Amino acid sequence: MPMRVALGIDLGSTSVTVVAVRVDDGGAEMVASLSAPNDAETTSAHDRVIGRSEWDIEAMVARVVRTVDELRSGLDFDEVVAIGVTGQQQGCQLLDSDGSPIGPFIAWQDQRCKDVVDGDGGDFLGLMASKGGATRRGAGLPSFRDAGCPIVTGYTAPTLFWLDYMGMMPSNAEAAITAPEFLAHKLVGSKRPVTDATDAAGWGVLNVPKRDWNDELIGELEIGRGLFPEIVDSCTVIGGLTDELSGLTGIRPGTPVSVPSGDHQCAFVGAVDDANDTVAINIGTGGQATVFLGDLSSLKRDPSDGSIDHGWLELRPHVESGFLLAGVGVVGGRTFRALKDFFVRTAQTVFDVDDVDEDRVYERLAILAEAVLTDQTTDAMTSSALFTGSRERPDARGTFSGITPGNFTPASMTLAVFRSMASELAKSYRSAIDLGAGTRERIVGSGNGLRLNAALRQCLEEAFGGPISIGKVREEAAVGAALTGAVAVGIYPDIGHASRVLMR
Repeated sequence: MPMRVALGIDLGSTSVTVVAVRVDDGGAEMVASLSAPNDAETTSAHDRVIGRSEWDIEAMVARVVRTVDELRSGLDFDEVVAIGVTGQQQGCQLLDSDGSPIGPFIAWQDQRCKDVVDGDGGDFLGLMASKGGATRRGAGLPSFRDAGCPIVTGYTAPTLFWLDYMGMMPSNAEAAITAPEFLAHKLVGSKRPVTDATDAAGWGVLNVPKRDWNDELIGELEIGRGLFPEIVDSCTVIGGLTDELSGLTGIRPGTPVSVPSGDHQCAFVGAVDDANDTVAINIGTGGQATVFLGDLSSLKRDPSDGSIDHGWLELRPHVESGFLLAGVGVVGGRTFRALKDFFVRTAQTVFDVDDVDEDRVYERLAILAEAVLTDQTTDAMTSSALFTGSRERPDARGTFSGITPGNFTPASMTLAVFRSMASELAKSYRSAIDLGAGTRERIVGSGNGLRLNAALRQCLEEAFGGPISIGKVREEAAVGAALTGAVAVGIYPDIGHASRVLMR
């Protein structure tokens, strides 16, 4: 029987991943995957020190093309029926009237919007919040009404605001776009990129309940409305693969390409088969605990203005319909990395060891923590692993307490960090329940930061009070992107159906 596949491309911050997913009436199954480093960063040493993060977006696309070609050449299949795209949902690339890039791609890690505004003492985020009438719930970060997210440096609209305020907006800039949207734009050879609501949410000025740009807010911020791409429905074919890229990848010219969707949403699609009864925990560089809402009727409203009350959690449009309510950016792989870096620096500065195998340090710390987890004779050290604060408490910092001579060890420190990470993620879920989202019976985990760490999984099971299931699909975001392509060409009726028939 002929095998048809949909390709899914995840253009991430650290790597590019391409997967092939068999798609037919019998179900969907990932049959191959290939990843390569995203090595297109161009930030100078000086600019890195001051918090810049700049990349060559054409080099990023070239890396994707090479990876697609390498994956295809090693596969035996009959036809690629669709291409789906996902990737980092924030960042900013300016384009000219021909759709060619102007200047570097400014990535989501960029910190320029935290620069002090001359003569004011505050930063650009504060100025933007003031101009747009943002409000602050408790001690959390300010957010615009119905934007679903706080005002964060690295998001697309704050970067545009900075460029305009600093007088650095090029006169020939006709459009702004994120990295996955630029990739899709290149794949089909369009002059004017488009987006969907899941990706547009990462700009920071989307009206999430309406799934459309907040034109009034954009006007208040004095950002050129013409820079914003058209929002089309998720799982929409935006064009066919160009002859040029067909020649570079070996894939049939005209192969349909679907509008990109956000990597968080695509990862949810790739990991969860029952959206309505599952809390999804993903730990990669960052970390999220996420629940799906079919509509917003169950959530509380802010009594002052009638807007959706999502507390300190983020409210994001899901693919096609519905919404995701998630604790985003609290803890994750970078939390564990901070602890790993401490022990690496200790080896380098105290013991004068230059050649430290950092992957081995990760592995050893996780093994040590797992051993302590089963030892009930040692007093437990505790930690707050909010080393860089959180959305709820941006000024919070990490702590260790309950230290005794007996537990003052690398193993106990690591276990304390893991338990704190688990506690924060469980707190996200409890906050969603308090806001009206309701409880979920199933817990699904994804991401290598969780898959490769048995001690952290056990800590999460303690914090959530139930077992975590982890599927065999390792590249959930890329697989989710492939399924958006399969829905776009009519192989599956909707993304919920496609997710349910995915073999995990």
